[in-house]
Amino acid sequence: MSVAEAAHRPAKSGRTVALWLAFLLIIAAGIGLAWIGAGSLRPIHTESGLQFRTVKAGTGEPIGPADAAALDYILTADDGTVIDSSESHGGAQPFAMDSVFPGFAEAMTRMQEGGQYRFTMPQRLAFGSSPPPPNFPKNSALTFEVRVQKIVRGGAAMMHQMQAQQMQGQQGQPQPAPQP
Repeated sequence: MSVAEAAHRPAKSGRTVALWLAFLLIIAAGIGLAWIGAGSLRPIHTESGLQFRTVKAGTGEPIGPADAAALDYILTADDGTVIDSSESHGGAQPFAMDSVFPGFAEAMTRMQEGGQYRFTMPQRLAFGSSPPPPNFPKNSALTFEVRVQKIVRGGAAMMHQMQAQQMQGQQGQPQPAPQP
């Protein structure tokens, strides 16, 4: 058989179909691996409306209701405006679940020491039916970027006791005279 005759001979369709199936299987596997790899980029959506994403996983047990945690955070509005940050208060701040927004407390239950997280909540998870404070943009979701510095197990009670002592100390101090 000459080369010209071989070029015009019909190919076996079984090989062609197998080649195409293998090609499609490789593409599907690539898409599946990309989907799995992008899992950390997709937030978890809770029933309450919280969108929570782990940027960097921490270690140990998540923060519990009786725990206190030192957190670095940045709070931004939908347009990227920084509303508040731990840096503006001198660094990592102590928090307990019973002294934060309900949406923030829900997010804390998913945080571990050393982890970094990003979560967004509608204002109703922060303020309920009350209007937001003056420095919060109206109808903007609240986005937090949080890094958990340290978790103190059972630390919420200690934190509340220290706050109560500080309040008593401030009440006993003389107040400055009013300015004219």
